[in-house]
Amino acid sequence: MAGGDSKEMVVLVTGGTGLVGKAIQQIVNTEEQRPNEKWLFIGSKDCDLSDLQATRKLFEDVRPTHVIHLAAMVGGLFHNLSHNLEFFRKNLVIFPYY
Repeated sequence: MAGGDSKEMVVLVTGGTGLVGKAIQQIVNTEEQRPNEKWLFIGSKDCDLSDLQATRKLFEDVRPTHVIHLAAMVGGLFHNLSHNLEFFRKNLVIFPYY
């Protein structure tokens, strides 16, 4: 999983299983593969980005050269409206370590 070759571009997409992440993944999968380019799409089941140790381990294992940060706690319009402060607080602690 690591981007060992220093010339290799490793793109880590957090929130890669969400709506926008899947759209980017579809484009990446339909485009011609570029040499020395690796895309990794992760979701909350792959890593809890609010956990400092888990996030550090992810970065140590993957060693991304680029990050597209799309991860967020979501729950649908009405749940977001009725729990907006909770969602705001939880989203503030996602990935503050990069």
